[in-house]
Amino acid sequence: MRDVHDRTWMGEFEQLWMEVLGVDTVDDDDDFFDLGGHSLSALRLSTLIRQELNLAVMFGHVLENPRFADLRDVAGQVPLDKPVAEVV
Repeated sequence: MRDVHDRTWMGEFEQLWMEVLGVDTVDDDDDFFDLGGHSLSALRLSTLIRQELNLAVMFGHVLENPRFADLRDVAGQVPLDKPVAEVV
C-alpha cells in the first residue's frame, strides 16, 4: 500500500522520471522537455506514475509542470489513483 503522505514514493518517482527520459540523474530544476521529453514520453511518465505509485498524476500535469520539483509537488498533492481496496 502506498500512502501519498508517505515520502518513500519520492525515490520511486525520481527513478520513473529518469527511466522515461533515459538519464542517470535528475535535479529539482531539471525540465522534462529540456532533457528530451516529448508528448509521448509525458504520457508514458503519467501512466507509470499512476500504475507504479498509484498517484493520480495525469498527462496534463506533466505538460503543465515540466520542472522535476514542480511535478513532484503535484504528485504529493493528488489523490490516490484507485481506492486502496482496488490496488493489487
